[in-house]
Amino acid sequence: MVKIKMMEEGSGRTRQKHVRRTYGFLIALLLIVIWILVIWSMSTQSSQQQDIQPWLHKWSQKLHIGFTLPDVQFTYGEYEYSLKQRPYDFAEFIFRKSAHLFVYAVLAVLVYGGMRYRRTSLVTSIVSALAVVFVIASIDEYIQQFSPDRTSSIRDVGVDLLGGCCGIAIYAALQSMIRRIRKGKRTSIHSE
Repeated sequence: MVKIKMMEEGSGRTRQKHVRRTYGFLIALLLIVIWILVIWSMSTQSSQQQDIQPWLHKWSQKLHIGFTLPDVQFTYGEYEYSLKQRPYDFAEFIFRKSAHLFVYAVLAVLVYGGMRYRRTSLVTSIVSALAVVFVIASIDEYIQQFSPDRTSSIRDVGVDLLGGCCGIAIYAALQSMIRRIRKGKRTSIHSE
């Protein structure tokens, strides 16, 4: 009788873990869908709606920058960016590409974390996260073709994939650090 009761309690714990994992995965899926909708809503905005140059002009006038900017130049697509000649275009470009990196890093972390939560293998989780980033980024660039004054570029898909890789790497590194800290605390507690 005691053995049966212990077995029932054990199976109850297993069921609770399974339910918790299922709900956790469903929450992860919901967050992924919401994040994708945020990405796609930004894709439908015109470049004027996303323009930060008026804000940059106001901000730079308040600061009274009294130094000469270095002559940093590069070409992205068909457009040449120059920090010295067109600093606002340069700053906006850096801001936009940083936003690409961040937004897709978050998407990759959400997918990767959801997959790992389901105890999917590390390689499968990484490949799945990057595949989702690639598909969503490609659709994002396709949507941008239909937005006023926006251009779509396969280069941006590469930037988005880089963001996904960075997001997964940072997330995995943070998880590893947290595990080490917890392990160190457990070891010190047990040794006392």
